[in-house]
Amino acid sequence: MRGDHSRSGLVSAWIRLDRLFEKLGNFSLAASGFLLFLMMVLVGAEIFSRSIFHVSTQISEEYSGYLFTWMTLVCFLYAQRNSRFLRIDAVRIRLPPRVRATLDALASLLAAVLTAIILYSTWEGLYASWMFQTTSIQYSQTPLYLPQAIMPVGFLMLLLAFLHTGIGSLLQVCGRLPMAPALPKPTTDLGDVS
Repeated sequence: MRGDHSRSGLVSAWIRLDRLFEKLGNFSLAASGFLLFLMMVLVGAEIFSRSIFHVSTQISEEYSGYLFTWMTLVCFLYAQRNSRFLRIDAVRIRLPPRVRATLDALASLLAAVLTAIILYSTWEGLYASWMFQTTSIQYSQTPLYLPQAIMPVGFLMLLLAFLHTGIGSLLQVCGRLPMAPALPKPTTDLGDVS
């Protein structure tokens, strides 16, 4: 009886953590949409300024690049949580649930290791930019630690998401969490192609 109680506690805790990641993912998607909107406004202002006044804002190309990078990094959590990264689904969906969970755990934990390395590297770059007060070579002379600040944050969120997925898949393999249902097999019937 004690095992069932601890399992139900683990399942409910995992569900709460899953909901937290879901909320973070949805927030990151909304934030990414807002950053895209800002990028459109900036480019639109540049086009308007050049067309009407024959003057450049001098920052639109640089800041659009920063916004694009921020938008991409902010959306990594959402992409990972919603299986938007590349996978070989043609093979994966044909696997039994336990084998699929094992491979998902392995892939997620390896991705977490790679993400941890990237996180460390981006943190080092941010720290170096802060210490040396490095600025961009553009007209704005933007301190580079400002646009670089999102990089460790984005990779940390991605690392946590990969760890959550990997550990969740391992717990499924070990029987501590319910196994995901089998995926439907793809049909090979192309129908009438005439």
